[in-house]
Amino acid sequence: LLMCKTVIGFGSPNKAGTHDSHGAPLGDDEVALTRKQLGWNHAPFVIPSDIYAEWDAKEAGQAKESAWNEKFAAYAQAHPELAAEFKRRVSNELPAN
Repeated sequence: LLMCKTVIGFGSPNKAGTHDSHGAPLGDDEVALTRKQLGWNHAPFVIPSDIYAEWDAKEAGQAKESAWNEKFAAYAQAHPELAAEFKRRVSNELPAN
């Protein structure tokens, strides 16, 4: 369990910490002010290449998945019945009986 304090609408100069930032869009003017306050000078939906490269985790994820698959294959060799049960459960399948 993680617990932390947050501010709803963080960064919005006029709506942060209010219910106005929760159930409705901020609106074009407030979005522009928020972007300015946060120092975000890029166009909407544009992720600068340096930020994208820093956060891109595809290669690391693929390596971790490959390592996990190798470990699970070894586990399945050593414990075939338990491995089959694990596969059944993660596939949301009911037992045969």
